[in-house]
Formats: sequence, structure tokens, C-alpha cells
Amino acid sequence: MSFDYSTHLTAVVAVDALERAPTGGPPAHHACLDCGTALTDRFCAHCGQPADTHRITLKHLLFHDLPHSIWHVDKGLAYTFYQMITRPGLTIRGYLAGQRTRQFRPVSYLLLLVGFSALLMSAFQTDLQQAMLTAQPTTAGSPPVALMSVVLDRYISILIKHPYLMQLVLLPLNSLVAWWLLRRAGYNYAEVLLANCFIGGTLTIVSLTIMLPTLLAGNPAFLRVASQLVYIPTLVYTLWVNAQLLLAAPALTAARRYGRALGISLMQFVVLLLAALVCIIVLTVQVLNERPDLRPKLPPKKPQTAAQR
Repeated sequence: MSFDYSTHLTAVVAVDALERAPTGGPPAHHACLDCGTALTDRFCAHCGQPADTHRITLKHLLFHDLPHSIWHVDKGLAYTFYQMITRPGLTIRGYLAGQRTRQFRPVSYLLLLVGFSALLMSAFQTDLQQAMLTAQPTTAGSPPVALMSVVLDRYISILIKHPYLMQLVLLPLNSLVAWWLLRRAGYNYAEVLLANCFIGGTLTIVSLTIMLPTLLAGNPAFLRVASQLVYIPTLVYTLWVNAQLLLAAPALTAARRYGRALGISLMQFVVLLLAALVCIIVLTVQVLNERPDLRPKLPPKKPQTAAQR
């Protein structure tokens, strides 16, 4: 069995610090409790841990650690969201260039905001589903009309139950589309993927601010209109962000920058439409296998006349 010296050193430093700590207070240590490096400043020069490592209490956890990590005014989730609303492209460029201390990590940013929005939208699932289904044809009528109604019913149900699932699934493909037009500015695929995490997380809150008032109003007509209007700020925002990202390519004129940014927005919208089409085709096959009665009936063949024989 191999001996892990670093783990042993950490344990020794921690025990030594606790033994020298005054009764009832935090340890008066002069070495980092995480890696054992001598402390010369407010943070460890080796691992970055704060020198003031206090004992965890419930009061400190609820009223300091959690608010500090999420809503801190000069870094964290709220700061990153504000920067993504006011100067999104420049914020992403700064993060990719190494200015990362104040910004929330992009993957965590996306997942946290998507989870928050999905949780809030789940409270209005029934109202939103009814509003969307009232615009669809009823199951009565010919088999093609009935089949379309059942397929759209299932498709809308998936969108309502998992409103951001398609956004997360399409994120790698949308990032590939964006990278194809952003590579002129020197970005690699991983950088564009993280940039789209920032963009996607921000757009979930933008969409939520559009949908939430109509959901609270409970007007089906307004809900249907709002569900279509969310695509407008999506296109405009992605155009704005990608145009700022292309500032890293000074050889591009303003017209070419905005042309490429518009191309990214439109191509990503096409990807969304194609994904919706594929989803509807898969649901159609599934419904036809479960409900053979909904299959379109072919017209009967006319008997051949004597002249045709």
C-alpha cells in the first residue's frame, strides 16, 4: 500500500492547528488547513483557500455562506447575470481570456438557472398545457386530422413537462454551428460551448420574464402569443452577443460581424426547427404503432372495366 504524504501532511497540520486553537474559537493557524502551505496573506498562495477558515455553524451557513456564494454583489450568480444582460459578449471574452474570479462558472450558471426556471414553470404546467392545446384541432374528424391532434398533444406535453430539455440536448450542436462562424475570431469549440452555456442560462430567465406575467394572468390567448414571442428576444440576444464575440477579429468590418452573428442566430433557429420535426416524426411513428385505427385509409381500388382489360 502506497503512502500518501500530502494527505498525511494535511491531517497533521489540521490536528496541530486545532490543538493550538483557543477554547471556543477558531484555530489560530499559520498554515493552510487544506494543503499545509505557510500563510502570508488572506488566501493560500498554493491552493487559494481563505486563511480565515471558520468553524461551520447553521447560522453562518444560512446567513453568510449561501447568500455570499450566490448573491454577492461583486461576483457570483447575480453579478454574472447582470454582466450578461449589460455587456454579454465582453463578459464572455473576459472569462475566456482568464478573468474568471468574479464570474459564475458557465456550466453551473446554465444548470442553476435552467433548474430554477423549470421549477417555477412546473407550477403552471396545467394552465400552459390547456392554453396550448386549445389552439390545436380536436381528435374528431378524419384519421389524418385525429393523428395530427394526438401527435401534437404528446409533443406539447413533452415541451410543457420538460421546457428546457431540447435546449440542453441541442447545446453541443448549436455550439458547433456557432463555432463554425466564430472560428475566424480564434475561438475553439470548447470556448464556444462555454459561451453558449452563458447565453443559454441568461435566455432562460429572459424567457421566464416574458412567460411569467401571462401565466399569472391566466389568459389562454396571451399565453399562446407569449409562447411565440419568446423566440424574438432569443434571436436578438444571440445576434448581439455573437457580434460582440466577433470583436476579437479586428479584420472583420461591422457589417461582416453582424452578418456572421445573424447567420449564427438563424442557423441555430433552423437546428431547433429540425429537432422539433424529428421529434414529431418519432412521435408519429410511435402513435401509429399504438393506434392502428389512426392510420390514413387508402382509397379502394376501382374495378377495371372491360375496355381497360
